[in-house]
Amino acid sequence: MNLNTIILYSKYISLLKKRNFNTPQLLKAGLYIISSASFLLALITISSVQMQRQAIKSVAKDSIPSVITAQRIKDTLVGMEANAVDELLIVPTDYIGAPQEYEKRRQSAIASYEERRKAFSERIIIAARNITYGDAELKPIETLQLKLGDYIAKLQRAREFHERGDTNGTLIAHREASQIMDNTLIPAVDQLDKVNLQQLERIYAQISFQTTCSLFLILIFGTLLLSVLVITQVFLYRRMRRILNPMLLAATAITLIFIGHITQSLIAASSNLVVAKEDAFESLYALRQARAIAYAANADKSRYLLDRQNPLKHEQAFFQKVNQIVKLPVGQTWNDAKYRLIAGKKVEDMTGLLATDINNINFPGEHEALITTISTFYKYLDIDKQIRQLERSGKHLEAVKLSTGKNQGESNWAFSEFKKAHQASQDINIAVMNKSIEQSFQNIQVLEVITVLCTFSISTLALFGLRRRLREYEI
Repeated sequence: MNLNTIILYSKYISLLKKRNFNTPQLLKAGLYIISSASFLLALITISSVQMQRQAIKSVAKDSIPSVITAQRIKDTLVGMEANAVDELLIVPTDYIGAPQEYEKRRQSAIASYEERRKAFSERIIIAARNITYGDAELKPIETLQLKLGDYIAKLQRAREFHERGDTNGTLIAHREASQIMDNTLIPAVDQLDKVNLQQLERIYAQISFQTTCSLFLILIFGTLLLSVLVITQVFLYRRMRRILNPMLLAATAITLIFIGHITQSLIAASSNLVVAKEDAFESLYALRQARAIAYAANADKSRYLLDRQNPLKHEQAFFQKVNQIVKLPVGQTWNDAKYRLIAGKKVEDMTGLLATDINNINFPGEHEALITTISTFYKYLDIDKQIRQLERSGKHLEAVKLSTGKNQGESNWAFSEFKKAHQASQDINIAVMNKSIEQSFQNIQVLEVITVLCTFSISTLALFGLRRRLREYEI
């Protein structure tokens, strides 16, 4: 028995003596306090667990999927635009001696466009079904649904001009379509992404605060219950010369084990959520942003060849986006940087979303996957350099074929390779995120049942433990 317990006990007994309580009354008072403290501890614990579970659900099942869906919607939009421009770049007169090649390239571009359009339809439905935050989500989704029709209508006009061989009409109609894409659709999906990301950060901050408060209250009431149990045990020893009351001793042991288990479970759930959100999701979000920007850059590459009156504008837009994805220090090549990264060293002044991720490795296999992702992206950029050299040399048709081709060594093939490698990097973070979220739920599984059983057992043991002593006074 430590000094604090003795002091607390002495004050408690002195107070009761002043009020002239007899032993049975004191034991009954102790029993009532134990029962009340057990009930309050159960109430606070169950409330804390339910709040924790709901908060985890809000983060894992509502906010994170909504943010990722918004990013995937953006992928589909800029992917539609890139494939639409590729279709407009393929001119029948350039393939007079090779109609089969013309039709193959044209159908390939159309099929890729349709795949992106269908993906948009599927993802916008998912977003609409998962509206959690009212008009803040609803309005961007409505804009996307309504204005996409305007974009498609303008694009169809460009196709009609293209079929008639009207280059100027094609260009004007496509510019109108691209303005809808750049000025309306992309801002709307960015707003949808922003709303869900803000809600995610808000809820995540609340979880941290709630967990701290819950643990504080559980420890306060748990300590109160333990103190009363110990004081009652001491009282029995001093007043009735009973060394130990087995029932009270069992109640005290259950209380200690229960408080330890609940505390450990809530901390573990919170820790797993930290891994899911701060480690896995934030890396995944950066990767998703890089993917969407890469799709947009790919569209700018094609626009550079289509809108030959404004090549500098599209070229600048392309390289601006490339630098957002990854940018090497001046005078350094990717091969130089790759060797340093493979050796486990950082590349100073390497910036961009992929650079941030590779400097923040958390999981096995992630480092190698990101190196492969960046390598495939630089292969794509090497082919882009060839496209621009051909275009500047007056070899427009060769540039278009290299840009729209899907055979090995051509631009769209390289972009597909980048997407595959990029997906492998995403999969690592997705797997860890999902596993951590599942573990977070498991950490607090059936805690309500455990709480009820433990607190009921504590009260029951205290009742039976003290009833025998009370009966001694009934004789």
